Amino acid sequence: MIELVAVLAGGLMGWWLLRRKARQRASSAAQGHSIKVPCLLRHPSFEGRWLRGRMVIGPSTMTWEPRARAGAAVSLPTGLQQVSQRSPSLREAMKINGGSKIIECTSSEGAVLIAVMPNELGYILAALSSVGTE
Repeated sequence: MIELVAVLAGGLMGWWLLRRKARQRASSAAQGHSIKVPCLLRHPSFEGRWLRGRMVIGPSTMTWEPRARAGAAVSLPTGLQQVSQRSPSLREAMKINGGSKIIECTSSEGAVLIAVMPNELGYILAALSSVGTE
């Protein structure tokens, strides 16, 4: 019984922390501040490999901030434009969160995939449309 209460309390605490961070991000975005959206990036130079990191989205800019040394040499290619949006395939869902959404983009270097959770999808799509029009 004690284990059940501990697991339930831990789950509620995790859910509360995630919701709090999402609310803070939404508030910062509404005020026009830069926000960091957690996501995975599949860059043409790292074919077949998903890189963990964050998209730093400002009022008129979008940059990549890696979370590991593997993605440190990677930057977003020029001419990044959204082509489509889809759910991950079964094979991709083994490597990334199956509940995420994948944004397929074209760029000067080739195809770029961005995997993001559905509640953060709007930030990336808005940034892609604003960066693509400039």
